[in-house]
Amino acid sequence: MGDVFSTHSDGGAGYAQQRRARIRASEVRRRVLDVALERVEGIGLTIGFEHIVMDDLIREAGVPRSSTYRLWDSKEAFVADLLVEIASETSNKLADNETLAISEGILFANIDRLRSADDRVRVMYEVIRVALEHNYRAVIESVPWQSYVGLSATLLSQMESSARHDIEQALRSGSSDFIDRMAEFHGWFSGILGYRLKAEWEGDYRPYAVVISAVVEGLGLRHLGNPQLVDATYRGPATIASDDPEWALPAIALVAILERFLEQDPDYDVEATVALLEAMKAQRETGAVTGIPGGSESDAEVQPEGAEAQRDGAEAQGEGAEAQPAVGSGQSASSDGPDGDPPAHGVGVAHERG
Repeated sequence: MGDVFSTHSDGGAGYAQQRRARIRASEVRRRVLDVALERVEGIGLTIGFEHIVMDDLIREAGVPRSSTYRLWDSKEAFVADLLVEIASETSNKLADNETLAISEGILFANIDRLRSADDRVRVMYEVIRVALEHNYRAVIESVPWQSYVGLSATLLSQMESSARHDIEQALRSGSSDFIDRMAEFHGWFSGILGYRLKAEWEGDYRPYAVVISAVVEGLGLRHLGNPQLVDATYRGPATIASDDPEWALPAIALVAILERFLEQDPDYDVEATVALLEAMKAQRETGAVTGIPGGSESDAEVQPEGAEAQRDGAEAQGEGAEAQPAVGSGQSASSDGPDGDPPAHGVGVAHERG
């Protein structure tokens, strides 16, 4: 492994001028780490960091060598700090906004179909089928996810480092934020489609989000050893797009998970839901709103005319209704009636393409 702290000359008038500028230590640290992070993000996390040479980083960051060496007096010290930064950065890039947008697009294209119980479940199946396959492909191609897995595996192998605790904390913090975002998304989407968590989950969508994420990640790892099985398509339930569609394995797995977590919401108000989605779609088309719950920006504030009263009714249902604005109405069952009630299914998303 090349010595990260090699002593190549990188003098010159420009460098001397930068030295005289007396850049603050915090700025030196940030610049050098940012340059190193860009390299890691470009090729992924590698054993030994042979591609990281300190003189190259100093030159590209435009900082004094003397200040840099005062911050890190050894290769090990720099790599330890870099690992903490990688843990923080990769954990913050796990959410897949592209998959969320795909889910939203299918929903917006089929708003009127939600009035029929049979069509509603077909819409859900189509979201699951398309979004989960995309999500799975994004995961296995994602450099941030690969780095996240690499760091996690390093820690599990009892990595000896003074930075171990900081790396663990960065991974946990980022993962916790990701799960919170996905839980928000699942709560919103399940409510939009007429479903809620079963009572034993006490309104907490985080276990649901964790299991879905684990399935996608696990299949991403299994893909390395059994790509023929994991990447194959299989027969699955009919969707709004086809009576006999092809399903990817992650989507089929999610259908099974949903059976354990979700049930039909007897207070689902289909007309309030349609009004909400039409208002959201209109705002999206004008560029007024760019995200959905769990994404980069939240649409929780988007309310069609009369939705505030519907939301007030939903809040009267008790704890957990807040995650499903303008869907539960506090009334009895929806106009779909008890006949032909669809099974308990919602929507799932896991990680991001980097």
